[in-house]
Amino acid sequence: MESIVDSQITDRFKSGRQDVHDLIAPLIELASKSSSLIVGYGTPQAGVRSEMIPYFHVCGTPADKEPLRVLVIGGWVGTEIITPYAIARLLVALESRLRLATGIEITAYPVANLEAHRETVFLTSKQQSDGMRCWENSQCGHVQVLERELERYDYDAIFLLRQNPRALDADMEAWLAEEEQKASLSDALKRYATTSPLFQWRVNPVRPTYSRTFTPIPNRERQPAEIIIGLPGALNAEQQAQESMALILSLSHAMRQARAEGVL
Repeated sequence: MESIVDSQITDRFKSGRQDVHDLIAPLIELASKSSSLIVGYGTPQAGVRSEMIPYFHVCGTPADKEPLRVLVIGGWVGTEIITPYAIARLLVALESRLRLATGIEITAYPVANLEAHRETVFLTSKQQSDGMRCWENSQCGHVQVLERELERYDYDAIFLLRQNPRALDADMEAWLAEEEQKASLSDALKRYATTSPLFQWRVNPVRPTYSRTFTPIPNRERQPAEIIIGLPGALNAEQQAQESMALILSLSHAMRQARAEGVL
């Protein structure tokens, strides 16, 4: 089933059927038959049905400890077409091989910024004057949806996928508030860099390439790791999807292992 659904998503993407509802239609059908993949809809404040933002939830094979909660977000601007594709393929892989996410629960929004996505613009005119940052009274519906998502669950990590057209390899910026996060993720990133020499990563950068968007969360004792992954334009779409999956899973498992050892 995995190869069929994965091929359907890839065929749609390559043929230009990149509207999120068209792209994820095979995923929605898969969720209707699956016991591990759930589809839901985030509703902006207005509650207009056409504005509902689709998301998916999948639980990996259970482990002894409490699961690590991970939020994955794509389509932050309307012209990014590869991040939704990468997330769709990630979800197919996890649904068919739950052991890939042992001890991890993943909620994923393939396209967060549905409004700009529909207009195929980087940002809408309204969004250009809005900071599009959580917890700063943003009037953007997708920001409000994600604020409610972050209030609903205690996430351990937030992954935001972005596209970096000029990059030769993936790059990453992480906002980490906990020393334990820094230790476990730094070790994992060093290991990853040995297999990908051009990979660049920075923790709590002074001059970030990407905007910090979701943290710190108000009135939260422990802050999730906020991790922005830039997918490199030098790779084709399928390679970028593989790169994002490898980074998300390797870093999530590093955090899960640290929790199992009592570090996190």
